[in-house]
Amino acid sequence: MAELPNVISVEDDAGLFRLIQLTLRPLPIQLHHATSGAEALRLITEIKPALLILDITLPDMRGWDVLDEIAKLDFDVKTIVVTGRTETAHRLIARLQDVTSYLNKPFKPAELREKVITVLDLQITP
Repeated sequence: MAELPNVISVEDDAGLFRLIQLTLRPLPIQLHHATSGAEALRLITEIKPALLILDITLPDMRGWDVLDEIAKLDFDVKTIVVTGRTETAHRLIARLQDVTSYLNKPFKPAELREKVITVLDLQITP
């Protein structure tokens, strides 16, 4: 049996992470949680995730900085940015940093679920 893909949610809001956790629980993934950029970088090097669900506003660094550090590691990880920042400049930065998908807060749980299924190409039967 194949290993489940590792997914790291980098979210400092405990309530929002709980929603992410409940939304993604039925999917065939291993969900991990980081509350800061530093913790996310440590986890990324440890478990080599297939997907990062990344908040941009973190207590210790911006999500963009996390992506810069990942690029230095020469590690390819798909990324869904989840942010309350709706400025066009943020979407442009996301494109420049090869972000796979972008989701504005507040979001519908079904939107996140579908993005994760699509990005990871999960074979889900209805």
